[in-house]
Amino acid sequence: MTAKRDFRRILLIRRKALGDSLVTMPAVLEVARAWPDATIDLVIDRPFAGLLADLAPAVRVISWPLPQGESWLRRLRQGRYDLVIDWLGNPRTALWTALSGAPVRVGYDLPRRRWAYNVRVPRNLEGETALRGFAGEAFLDPLRSLGLKPGPWRDGFAANHGTLEETPEAVRAEVRNWVEQWLARAGIPVVVIMSATWQAKKWPASHVAKLLADLPAVGVNPVLVTGPGDEWLLEALPGRLGEGLVAPNTNLAELAHVMSRAVLFVGTDCGPRHLAAAMGVPTVTIFGPTDPGGWNPPTPHHVAVRHEVDCSPCDLTICPVVGHPCLTDLDSGMVIASVERMLANIHEI
Repeated sequence: MTAKRDFRRILLIRRKALGDSLVTMPAVLEVARAWPDATIDLVIDRPFAGLLADLAPAVRVISWPLPQGESWLRRLRQGRYDLVIDWLGNPRTALWTALSGAPVRVGYDLPRRRWAYNVRVPRNLEGETALRGFAGEAFLDPLRSLGLKPGPWRDGFAANHGTLEETPEAVRAEVRNWVEQWLARAGIPVVVIMSATWQAKKWPASHVAKLLADLPAVGVNPVLVTGPGDEWLLEALPGRLGEGLVAPNTNLAELAHVMSRAVLFVGTDCGPRHLAAAMGVPTVTIFGPTDPGGWNPPTPHHVAVRHEVDCSPCDLTICPVVGHPCLTDLDSGMVIASVERMLANIHEI
């Protein structure tokens, strides 16, 4: 298989989480560069479709699920795709790939799914869960299987392709005014996000409170940004947060606007952390159950903070160990130390 084949209609499948989608975007942009005259469709979960459409303007984004009454099978067949790349590789997307009828179908060589693909890509896994290398590089492997020669995965790609935060009407005046007030305060502006879609990723609220209280002492002007699912954290923090420390509720475009004004991101391994990396914002990330080797961009701009225990990384969504030591025993002082080192070196990396 070579990249010289003239694909005219291409379907790219990248469903599920925001972080996974963002980490895949450099590979999507490589496809657009390799076949500039092709019609390229990208399937993305609806909550993230607008933001990602702006990051890849040459690619037509299909929001999943489709509007009620619209047949996905009919749309697949009418697409007449000659190339499909399935980056998710679950049984459903494998079936989609097969049903597309595309003559070239690319996907990972995984049990119960490989049947759907005629270009099978070794999955960058050790066993079933532990990534041996950064996921962004693994998402470039399907392109290499087609004969493309993409360079190494790079962070900051959104800075070159624009984001929704540059569209004034996408950001409410309330958020813009709040950002101006935040930036007017003393200290280096730092976004703190402690979201955790998995129970096992939750850093204790008491640690979060101490981190926010101690950051100003090292010259930081922190802001806590929360989103859907973060109610547990806000409920645990009443009385511990200073005035103006919590950002107003934001949509993704507004989150990008806030992030673009930050010098550093500090938080958990979550989707917004990958948005920061995409926008070229350095990160200090708290890792517990997930593997920083698989999910922390391998550059000096991105630092992983971990408490070493035998059971971590486990990739479990719920911690079965009493006391949850990988995160409970990771105190705020360890994070502060990494923040200080990053801020000291940020202009040299």
